[in-house]
Amino acid sequence: MDVYDSLQKFEVPEIIHGIGALSIVGKSAKRLGGERVLLVTDPGLVKTGWVDETIEHLRAEGLKYVVYDNVSTNPKDFQIEEGAQVYEKKQCDVIVAVGGGSPVDAAKGIAILASNRGAIQDYEGCNLVTQPVPPMVCVPTTAGAGADVTQFAVVTNSAKRMKMVIISRAIMPEIALIDPRLLMTESPELVAATGMDTLAHAIEAYVSSLSWPLTDPHALHAVELVSQHLVNAARSKDMKSLEGMSLACLEAGIAFSNAILGAVHALAHPLGGFYDIHHGLVNAVLLPVVVKRNMDHSLDKYARIAKAMGADTAGMTARAAAKCALDQIRKLIDDLGLPSRLSQFDVNLEDIARLAEFAEADICMQTNPYRYPRDEIETLYREAW
Repeated sequence: MDVYDSLQKFEVPEIIHGIGALSIVGKSAKRLGGERVLLVTDPGLVKTGWVDETIEHLRAEGLKYVVYDNVSTNPKDFQIEEGAQVYEKKQCDVIVAVGGGSPVDAAKGIAILASNRGAIQDYEGCNLVTQPVPPMVCVPTTAGAGADVTQFAVVTNSAKRMKMVIISRAIMPEIALIDPRLLMTESPELVAATGMDTLAHAIEAYVSSLSWPLTDPHALHAVELVSQHLVNAARSKDMKSLEGMSLACLEAGIAFSNAILGAVHALAHPLGGFYDIHHGLVNAVLLPVVVKRNMDHSLDKYARIAKAMGADTAGMTARAAAKCALDQIRKLIDDLGLPSRLSQFDVNLEDIARLAEFAEADICMQTNPYRYPRDEIETLYREAW
């Protein structure tokens, strides 16, 4: 075996967490050498007031800025190209992203094209970004994507209606500012959906074939935090619960950035690209289906997940305890009132063969405890339908 096959690495950005973290966004951008900031966000975030507050902090440090907010849920390739053109035209030198996973992923895509050129499609896959990208400061406004601390970006290829996964150390932000205050403007439905994305990240990172002692504690603690705080965060927006979810998202992001993900995300990406469904909602539907099939390939870990979710597994066999994890996941989805079937999103059964083709090729399938072939992927989709 080549020595490189046995080496493992662990990457994280500088992380600043706590109420009021947004207030140092200007100082952070300036510390990275910024003079002209491209502020990437979306129209919904502009309405919340967080963009205005960000601008105040940029101005306080004497920074010039331009706002790029043409970013949709599941950001598109043409939006990345447009943002990169704005970055170049305005001679920007640092990127600040304020928003959920979509603005952060868009910012990463813009950063790639700003220095590497070409089309964003050229960078789909692992470690294809060869040139350093502009420095980035990311400020998440949801507790779901975790993109602010990862080396992942997901962008929709609009021509093919499929999501492209880009993995590169080059696109990990320099600084993540995690301010739980910013979760206050999320709708209860969005808190629930993004929270299920966090849970999927944590579970998939924990059972990933690339998990190891530096990723496992973050993944398992994120599972605990979601179980303790998500329902209350969605129902009441209690600050303690929102802070707990912000930490869960952070730890799940750290875990999956280093351990990668699994079949839930491999199956979710084609659905998001083809139907433009919110990623967290798709994960909520797929997670129980995949966990049920995955269990035989990682019984002990799913048993520990069950315990982290609050199940009393004392005296149980590993199989019985692992099944408790599935029960806990289903109960959480039910408590949140989230959709449980793909048919609720008007997914067409006739598209399953094509979706399965994309899912089988998705890079996240490579680190699932078991690599499902296409016929079994079609079965998973049908079970979720």
